[in-house]
Amino acid sequence: MTSTRDKLLSVAKSVSFEIPENELEDYEALLVRTEKTLETVAAMDDYQPEPAKTINDRNAVYFPQPADNPLGAWAWRFELSSFSARSSILKGKTLCLKDNICVAGVPCLLGTDTLRDWTPLTDATVVSRIIDAGGIITGKAVCENLSRGAVSSTAATGPVHNPYARGYSAGGSSSGTAALVASGATDMGIGCDQGGSIRIPAALTGLYGFKATTGLVPYTGIVSNDASLDYVGPITTTCLDNALLLEAIAGADGVDDRSGPGIPLPNDVPRYSDLMKRGIEGLRIGVLKEGLPVEADRNIEKKFRNAVMVFQRLGASVQEVSVPLHSHARGVYSVLSKMGNHMGMLGQATGRRQAMLTDLFEKKNLPYTPEVVDKMSVMSKEGLLSGEFAWQRYATVYPRAVNIMRKLKDLYDNVLSSVDVMVMPTTLLPATLLPDKDASPLVQMDAARGMTENTCPFNATGHPALAIPIGLVPAQGDEDINLPASMQIVGRWHDEATILRAAYAWEQSIIWKEF
Repeated sequence: MTSTRDKLLSVAKSVSFEIPENELEDYEALLVRTEKTLETVAAMDDYQPEPAKTINDRNAVYFPQPADNPLGAWAWRFELSSFSARSSILKGKTLCLKDNICVAGVPCLLGTDTLRDWTPLTDATVVSRIIDAGGIITGKAVCENLSRGAVSSTAATGPVHNPYARGYSAGGSSSGTAALVASGATDMGIGCDQGGSIRIPAALTGLYGFKATTGLVPYTGIVSNDASLDYVGPITTTCLDNALLLEAIAGADGVDDRSGPGIPLPNDVPRYSDLMKRGIEGLRIGVLKEGLPVEADRNIEKKFRNAVMVFQRLGASVQEVSVPLHSHARGVYSVLSKMGNHMGMLGQATGRRQAMLTDLFEKKNLPYTPEVVDKMSVMSKEGLLSGEFAWQRYATVYPRAVNIMRKLKDLYDNVLSSVDVMVMPTTLLPATLLPDKDASPLVQMDAARGMTENTCPFNATGHPALAIPIGLVPAQGDEDINLPASMQIVGRWHDEATILRAAYAWEQSIIWKEF
């Protein structure tokens, strides 16, 4: 058994504290006090939100067989609905949930086999709200390995295929949700977004995917990588469904500390499904110059520019706007994500006032063993390596990145004071071929190029952003395969209604698959 003195010296060495010989006994006594307090708190009963299991039973929970899972998109199947829904806004609608969203009594895979036996104890807030609105949850959708990655090739259960072309990516990390909704397996879905993980899968599969303003939809009961970048939101086939689902799940829950000033209570959430039907005559739309870099696919760019002209025909004014820092935003975001996610992966994230998934932390068996790391995807391994390197060698870069992103928010806000929304392609490329299972780490990482450049900045700045389908384009390298193209509409904080107005007007005037 390790003595207290040995523990003291080991910890002191790890923080470069050379304890004077004459103070060793005092610090040893202080460490004993600390350990006693830690043991006391560790033995206390936990306090997580109680699921309403007696009212809302989980029925027929099972792991789907390959024959019933052609796209590799289902993680778990079950049925959950309410006997006493409070509203009918989602009545009869079937939904799937990204498999980092807690449903009490239903196993959660997180796209990984580093832990296999975690069954959450609580329901996420979005789960309760969906069934209270009359929705029927029919299963959990595969998410990428530990919710990291914009390509649908990393889940331990196997790749998720794009419904438009087998062997092509469905995006990530909400890959399964998008694949299931796009294929018609469910009417709607819920994804989570840490850098584009709602909007990218929606873009690559011809869907509407909304990352709302920071805190509008509670993240309570959902596995987090970095709380400052976490979002949860709707993925749907139509703009109206997106608005309805957002209405059902939005509003502060009194638990998630991301819901700051300006976030309404559930009963005060705007009725987006009504507000969006007002038309866009006179709406001012800014085309973000830096959102179309030279590496954008030419077919995507052409489709996007034609889509913008539709706004003009509908009576909106269109002008080019510029935010030069946007071109560097992906790199700055990468610092926030890699360093912030690193602390979360190690179980060292702090400063939160919310429901913590303590049972998941216990399942992780931290600190990680080599056997656990070996089972992680390349994205997670690279994240661990880069995050640790950054904190060891560049610790002051993280706070600088936070400040730069605040500057970027101010720059976007300045542009949005002269236009009502900004638009740009959601992804710079259409869906690409899935990398081979045994592809090198560099090849697997590079498979995500062109996916996050226009999405990740708004995770850090907090602006609401909606991906909408605007047509089909040829796959790169194969003119015989047509894949969805997507436009991202970005608005002011708390102005989801204007974004939906623009999207709905465009949708109602165009059959997007024929555009």
